[in-house]
Amino acid sequence: MKIGWSVMDFEQYLFPPRVAVVEVAGQIGARLNPRELARTFNSIAENPRYPAVVLDIDSPGGGAAASEALYMAAKRLSDKKPMAAAIRGVGASGGYMIACAANPIFALPTSVVGSIGVIWTAPMISEALDRVGVKMRTRAAGEYKDMGSLFRDTTPEEDEKLDALIHSVYERFVDIVAEGRPELDRDRVAELASGEIHTGAEAHELGLVDRLGDLSDAVEWAADAAGIEKRTTLVRPKRGLLQMLMTQGADSVANAFVDAFVDRLEASRVERLLEARLRLNR
Repeated sequence: MKIGWSVMDFEQYLFPPRVAVVEVAGQIGARLNPRELARTFNSIAENPRYPAVVLDIDSPGGGAAASEALYMAAKRLSDKKPMAAAIRGVGASGGYMIACAANPIFALPTSVVGSIGVIWTAPMISEALDRVGVKMRTRAAGEYKDMGSLFRDTTPEEDEKLDALIHSVYERFVDIVAEGRPELDRDRVAELASGEIHTGAEAHELGLVDRLGDLSDAVEWAADAAGIEKRTTLVRPKRGLLQMLMTQGADSVANAFVDAFVDRLEASRVERLLEARLRLNR
């Protein structure tokens, strides 16, 4: 028979263990700061109050390096604690890459999942500058230092090097998905890595997600896996005083416009692809 409470018992009474819910929302690298979110993952990994984690994902992706950095931080966390991912809206490209750090992955039947691929785009403004009589002069040391310039067409040699770079990043993406989806061999992942998007229901059939469900289902799984009650805490990146003050200033307004524009471009692309899929399936 136990008599009296230990310090640990008292702490658990006042601060019972909870499932940490982390939002992964918005364009990675624009609205979603990878450095801040990675620090949040590292903090949760060392905090005994959070024995389980759920990633609440609604992201169309973003930069390749930023997405991989977040994946690696999330993977280190999932190696320490049970972690599920719940794709509530969009889990595409880098957003899906981060989800692959979790096991299992939940998605709504109507969620947008996939877009496993890599894209490189750059505006060509040389003709517009010619029309207004503006010329650009460039001096560079290094044969390919000016590769990808906005002010001229690429050479065949540069196109070959850009293709090799894109393919290298693509192969890394395939490796990450294959690691996160052990029930799919790498050849099958490569077949699915066409850049195509899927509904959550289709992704479930293809093995890209484990279960159909919402955030509550993912939290219930995480709580059961950790052997705790279904209590949650939304854990957000910590910001310093200067950062909080800046969010009230003009820089925040400008960034908000940029973030909204970038998010809308990607969301519009996903919506168009999904509408085309639906029309073809009718």
